[in-house]
Amino acid sequence: MEFDELRSRRLFAHGLRGPVTAGGADVSKKADVAVSDVAVSDVSGPDAPGRVPSGPASSPAELVRRAVAVQSQEYLPAQWGLAQRLPIEQRPDATSVNSALDRGEILRTHVLRPTWHFLHPADARWVIGLSAERVHRQNGGMYRRGGIEGDLAVRGLDVIATTVAERHSTRPELHAALEASGIALSGLELGLLVMYAELERVIVSGASAGKQRTYAPFDERVPAAPERDRGDALAELAERFLLTRSPATPRDFATWSGFTVGDARQAFADARDRSGGRIEPLRASPGNGADADALWHDASVSAEWTTRRTDADAGTTGAGGGRVDLLQAYDEYIMGYGAPRAFLQSPLHARNPIVSEFPLHALMIDGAMAGRWAHTVQARRASVRIVPWRRFTAAEARSRDAAIAEVARFLGVPVTVEIERVSRA
Repeated sequence: MEFDELRSRRLFAHGLRGPVTAGGADVSKKADVAVSDVAVSDVSGPDAPGRVPSGPASSPAELVRRAVAVQSQEYLPAQWGLAQRLPIEQRPDATSVNSALDRGEILRTHVLRPTWHFLHPADARWVIGLSAERVHRQNGGMYRRGGIEGDLAVRGLDVIATTVAERHSTRPELHAALEASGIALSGLELGLLVMYAELERVIVSGASAGKQRTYAPFDERVPAAPERDRGDALAELAERFLLTRSPATPRDFATWSGFTVGDARQAFADARDRSGGRIEPLRASPGNGADADALWHDASVSAEWTTRRTDADAGTTGAGGGRVDLLQAYDEYIMGYGAPRAFLQSPLHARNPIVSEFPLHALMIDGAMAGRWAHTVQARRASVRIVPWRRFTAAEARSRDAAIAEVARFLGVPVTVEIERVSRA
């Protein structure tokens, strides 16, 4: 598959509403059609604690529900990553997304890999239950070096559980409670114990305390549900992964989920069975898609993408191209796939010296990296810095300015903009 088509399909699945290549022209005017508009079949198993809603997503929480887990170690940028996937007329600002987290409509915790992710409460119990053992294994060396094992771990979890049961607690408050109980930990050791408690489903994100995040009792924020069979849970994880990230390979899923490539291949095969064939290899491949690098897709999403491409051929969606997206560095469009992520690259990568440097975030043009960007937020103002790798066309400049305006609206404060000049074409 050519990279232009792969980018187009993935942008659509991610809800980023990028251009569809049709008859040699890029089409991007139909900005209100995305995966959030796809009428999704029920993708929850009979033992799942909830159902994935069909119809358009209308909130950040619904987007998280569809995506299963959304990487979120950069807290404010990760919220922007949710907001920009909703139609402009429904797009929340940072205060609204943060309020959803405070209310527990979205949870933030360590899962899949030793990093932060957003989860929906209906998925938190089974997803953490599925992946905790592997994350613990990855953390094993650090646990041992930090003494987070044996009696100390048991006592530490008990102190943390008791503390958050009284009120949602900040990390410094947990540190103080542990010290009062005779458990003295460094900052790194505290972080490891807190992650251990998250993976053991003792705590999860709580409501904000001023500008600080807190931890709450897991069972207070997450509905009760029976434990899931590992194979069934892994198949659902793969199915939901493909709902919002296809086309993708088993190797992509392994990178994203933290499971082995063998686990990923089996999960894709099981997802095909449990979905009635809606999950399937995109093209005939050796072993009927068993190859770790074979592209798989969700046929319902591909059907919507194909309809959009057909509309473009018929001239019903307008012509254009040059769509600029300001993605956060750990956006699922980037982190949802395994290295080397060649679909993101353009000829600019070969000659640009800042490809791996700051600014941190990714400036995309039609789904390929074309520069970097950064934002700085203060109490009553913010700044956005744009570092392009080439000059913008007129259409791209208009799209860039619209994207910056959306960032400003999301931040909710006046924004000053700095766009670096490009000396070469």
